[in-house]
Amino acid sequence: MKNLNRAFLRDIWLLSRGFWTSDYKWKARLLAVAIIAMQLVYVSIMVYYNAWQKDFYNTIQEVSPEHFFYYLKFWPMYMVTFIFIEVNRDYLMQYLEIRWRAWVVDNYTGTWLGDRTYYFMQVMRGGEEDIDNPDQRISDDIRLFVNYVLSLSLGILNAVMKICSFSVVLWNLSGVLYLPVGETGVPVYGYMVWLAVAYALAGCFFTVWFGKPLVSLNYKQQEYEANFRFGLARLREYGESIAAYCGEAKEQKDAAARFRSIWENFRRLMTKQRQLSWVTSLHWRISFLFPYLVGVPKIFSGEMQFGGLMQTAVAFQQVENALAYLVLHYYSPTEASFAQLQAVVHRLTDFRRHMDDTREMLRRSHLRRSVHSEHVLEARALTVHKPDGEILLRDLNLTIAAGERLLITGSSGRGKSTMLKTLAGIWPYADGEIAAPPDFTPFFVPQKPYLPLGSLRDAIIYPQREMPCSDDYLRDLLRACGLSSLVQRLADEENWGQSLSLGEQQRIAFLRVFLKKPAWLFLDEATSALDHANEEAMYGLLRVYCSESTVVSIAHRLSLRRFHEWELAL
Repeated sequence: MKNLNRAFLRDIWLLSRGFWTSDYKWKARLLAVAIIAMQLVYVSIMVYYNAWQKDFYNTIQEVSPEHFFYYLKFWPMYMVTFIFIEVNRDYLMQYLEIRWRAWVVDNYTGTWLGDRTYYFMQVMRGGEEDIDNPDQRISDDIRLFVNYVLSLSLGILNAVMKICSFSVVLWNLSGVLYLPVGETGVPVYGYMVWLAVAYALAGCFFTVWFGKPLVSLNYKQQEYEANFRFGLARLREYGESIAAYCGEAKEQKDAAARFRSIWENFRRLMTKQRQLSWVTSLHWRISFLFPYLVGVPKIFSGEMQFGGLMQTAVAFQQVENALAYLVLHYYSPTEASFAQLQAVVHRLTDFRRHMDDTREMLRRSHLRRSVHSEHVLEARALTVHKPDGEILLRDLNLTIAAGERLLITGSSGRGKSTMLKTLAGIWPYADGEIAAPPDFTPFFVPQKPYLPLGSLRDAIIYPQREMPCSDDYLRDLLRACGLSSLVQRLADEENWGQSLSLGEQQRIAFLRVFLKKPAWLFLDEATSALDHANEEAMYGLLRVYCSESTVVSIAHRLSLRRFHEWELAL
């Protein structure tokens, strides 16, 4: 039982308590109470059904058609009751599961997206997250966590109820067994119960012993599967570039290498699972025959009828299976298991810890941010560096007044983009101080714009959630930006990040700027894919639609100087 320790249970509680103390807590608790009550009724009826089995099978032994048909008429009543409870219990379980999952997904995505944590988790680790595939943890691991916790919790509850109910039945049916010790022997009351306990404990011991490696192997399997899926998604995303480079052979080799990790780990998983299956299968097969072997002497001696033997066997199996719940559910490739739950809890806890660590690292940043008394953005002794400490820019003092337009130039690798990200608040590796206006909310336009999935209309107005203007106004802007071919496609839904060229995407980004009219606009080589005429057209429109905006641009073409008042050469 070493793996099912206090820390594991604590992690489950930490992942669960938010939902059970949320605004939805009373409905969730009511659903849980209803499910528990239905399961309690279900087990209670099973006890009566067990007693019915005794009488029913006795009529067969006695060859009594009259009594046989008398007891047979009760069978449909039991079956209808069992089915009714099972169907409605499972329905309530599924409803509780989807509500719980929705809450956890919202909580995790809120934390991940909040304060740009998703971005800083990459930036603060050199461009790669310290954990693999956060998207897989949110989409798959949360689903599995909620499903496993509910399924296993109900299973444990069911096991406890059966132990409490059928142990009494089995104790009464067992009678007394006298061990041949001394002259009179030693009486053992309820010996069938003690045999069930001993047999279940032995099964649990060997199950944990052989199943312990499955936890780490499951964790790695999920990681390798997610990496393989992510690699295929990138292939689709960069299909044009891969085709241009004729990189198909290299991509196939990389995909095969990632799948090889899946294959090798799965082979290890198969080996350990086979070892565990020997234990669990043998345990289950013996448990089926064991009560008959113990009870059949009473049949031969005339102390028990056939119905009593069947009742005893069923009661023994119910008690033993309940006690051996861990054996049957430590690992299963097809249903909820403790080994898989441990792997999922580990991944979600690890994800949460990395998000918290990232936020803590941001709070410890050496860069001071303050509020400027005037409408001015000022950098004081600003030093910008890479995550490894390499300095890109040292002791920069810069003042940008509201409404000014600044062009930043310089050779590649001088830290232009990093400095702009630092001013915008999306680069944490810096020292010094940045004083900004009270209402400072910069609108940052990168070289490669982001176009979300959905309609072209949604892609244009992003990140705004409500339509800021009419479709006719959008069409006028599309024409002004040289995108007349898209005028009639506002409602079309495509992967616009792939179907549009980079130049078209950059003009879409400018169109967003014209809609937003931000007070502070940062353009990081936002026209790099445009020809000279289109670039000047975009900056000309910027004067028209954003005449009062403060603009800071990074560009290599010196022809843009005439659209700016100042130039900073790095």
